[in-house]
Amino acid sequence: MYTVLVPVDEQPDRVSAQIEAVLDLPNAADDVAVELLHVRKELEFADSDEDVEIGKIRSDLSVDELDELIETLSLAVDELAEADVDTTIHAATGNPAAAIVDVADKFDVDELVVGARRQSPVGKVLFGSVAQSVILDTDRPVKVVPA
Repeated sequence: MYTVLVPVDEQPDRVSAQIEAVLDLPNAADDVAVELLHVRKELEFADSDEDVEIGKIRSDLSVDELDELIETLSLAVDELAEADVDTTIHAATGNPAAAIVDVADKFDVDELVVGARRQSPVGKVLFGSVAQSVILDTDRPVKVVPA
């Protein structure tokens, strides 16, 4: 089984593009398992790696618990279920990039499919880029999907 981690945010277009990239993988319905992840910052200014609390990962969330989470997670679950792709839902709190890399390591995923947004060079310097940090901090293949 080929396992893919798909970290989702609040942007429906970006999440749909990520799910489309997963469904484009060969034999997606039969040979691919998706680990969906939503990372919520505990504090808006919590941007250092030390702020990741891997112990706060909630795994194997039920569809009933999706009401507590973001709408785009439900969108992703619906699209993957329609394509008959095995899906597990996770939620974490902390620095998004660090949490994504930690979850990828914890579940030993084969690939990450992250969404990217357009940011000016100045914006990247001032605010950073989750996709860029994930690429730099993991040794796993990362597919970056534009919205």
